[in-house]
Amino acid sequence: MPHILRIPRATPHSVRPLALILHRLAALSALVFSAAIAVDYYGASPRFCQSGGGCELVHAWSASLRLDLVLPALGLVFYSAIFALSLAPKASLRRLGALGAQLGALGALGFLTFQGTYLGAWCRFCVGVDTSAIIAALAALPFVRTPLMHEPLAKDERVRSWRSVWWSAWALAIGVPLAWGFTTPPSQIPDVVRVRYLDGAINVVLLTDPECAFCRNMHTALAEALAEARDGGATVHVDRVFVPLPSHRLARGAVHAILCAPDDKREAMTTLVYEGLLVRDALIGYARQLDLDEARFVTCLDDPATDARVQDNLSYAKSVGMQGLPTAYIGERTLLGFDPTRGAEPFRSALAAAQAERPPTRPWWPFALIALVALVLGVLTRPRTTKP
Repeated sequence: MPHILRIPRATPHSVRPLALILHRLAALSALVFSAAIAVDYYGASPRFCQSGGGCELVHAWSASLRLDLVLPALGLVFYSAIFALSLAPKASLRRLGALGAQLGALGALGFLTFQGTYLGAWCRFCVGVDTSAIIAALAALPFVRTPLMHEPLAKDERVRSWRSVWWSAWALAIGVPLAWGFTTPPSQIPDVVRVRYLDGAINVVLLTDPECAFCRNMHTALAEALAEARDGGATVHVDRVFVPLPSHRLARGAVHAILCAPDDKREAMTTLVYEGLLVRDALIGYARQLDLDEARFVTCLDDPATDARVQDNLSYAKSVGMQGLPTAYIGERTLLGFDPTRGAEPFRSALAAAQAERPPTRPWWPFALIALVALVLGVLTRPRTTKP
């Protein structure tokens, strides 16, 4: 008789402990996201969500209704309660927690719908809270009528008190995001700009328009300062974001010409554009001057994909919160506008300061304190063994 490998079916007795673990983990996940939102809403500036995105729009909406002071605290309190009730020694309290999780899921579904249909923007940390809430509610469904009154993976399964090693996880879920956010070194550089920085170099990010008179004048002065810094042995990384203003009729075509130049000749094309004429014939002449393939260059000028790259630059400038042109981010400094009377001096000073400055460091002691609290809490709330 052939041997048949039989796979054991999952029984309600085996699934329910896993559901309880998933319910608690989802509640902890909601607490992590709620703590991150609390940092962004209660701190001086956002630390987790970059400015200019969906998070900022959702924050602005909540602030207009004075809900920005309430929502993060409500999330921390509500999901702490849901988590705590899952550890309760009484069936009635665990049932209350399971019902509360269903209420949280309804609110999460409503807020997700509101973000997508009314605001048209998504706060990724809010989505994290809402998704965690829905998972916690689904995992708690088996316990709405019949709570599980023993601890999964525990030797002594009977629940006699609130004591549990899960409290250490609760402390870490709230404490680590708060410590990370509130110990982030302050910076004048927007997060969306900093992500373009390269390690080990002096970073220069420019918002500029080739038809803007001040931008054109700044190009020459900045080039002088960059050459001096490089001659002095500095490694400088320059990243230009071209922002052709609608009022500048020739700017968009000029940006096309710069983007259509290959990487090894883009800097030279940029200089030719900023120091010369911007009409189409002149742009094609610059391509000839740089020995580019003229036919390929002209095709690139008219390619919709090139214009899409320009549109990406415009969207990026909006996300930065551009206040005017030109704008230069050099290391930890922001230079807005250009003063012809000072020439290259502001850029020399900023480059020299960026070369001397060290990256800001994060203090370690808050994380040590959080770990100590979690450890002490784990010891104090460790379930006591009972004699049979």
